[in-house]
Amino acid sequence: MPSVEWNQRVWGEEHGWEHAGDEWRGMADHCGASYPAWKQGLVATFIEPVPTGSRVLEIAPGHGRWSGYLLSRAESLALVDIAQPCLDACRERLDGDPRVSYHLTGGSSLAPLVDQSVDFAWSFDAFVHMDWPIIQGYLYELARVLTPGGTAVIHHAGQADWALSLAPVTRRLGRGGRVLQRWAGQRRLRDSGNRSPVSARLLAQGADQAGLRVLRQTDRWGATGQFTVGKYRDCISVLRRP
Repeated sequence: MPSVEWNQRVWGEEHGWEHAGDEWRGMADHCGASYPAWKQGLVATFIEPVPTGSRVLEIAPGHGRWSGYLLSRAESLALVDIAQPCLDACRERLDGDPRVSYHLTGGSSLAPLVDQSVDFAWSFDAFVHMDWPIIQGYLYELARVLTPGGTAVIHHAGQADWALSLAPVTRRLGRGGRVLQRWAGQRRLRDSGNRSPVSARLLAQGADQAGLRVLRQTDRWGATGQFTVGKYRDCISVLRRP
């Protein structure tokens, strides 16, 4: 499963970022939608309802694929990433906007942020690649930094819950075991998308343990549910601090 070191190396050194994150159009293709419509639908559903003047946090912004949309709702925007090149790219993309602060983290810490200082938190295309202990750490940190009533929208892996228990067995079966695990967890024979072994239920349990309430878990949006993150069987969880 992807480690902190893997994520630092891939996103900070190896990935080309040819289109600043917009190169990941496969989810739109999977549901038969145009990428602009898929992306705008996501923004309209999860970002535009955020009240203007909010204090916003984005975990793992990459090269700022969503940061400009978040900034349109923000009094302040804190960007936290494990890769300094990503933070540098965001700074250039956002043209030094004084509302934005940039924070390098070594894993799951939001230490630069004080308690109850965030109204809305967002992370997309990042938690899907995180080990479960890292996700747990971020959930506890979100419970700390969110204001009472503050919300977080997290895109994460949503593998079949029952399939997670197969991992200790399939790991011992070599290549065939990896194929079996992909099919059981994601209904895919190849290309897992480097998804971590996390289910919607596991994320919900972790959020509850951290003191967060799960408001909603879904894999689709749009007027008819026409847009999805179903290509790799992902999930979007909306969390609230009571």
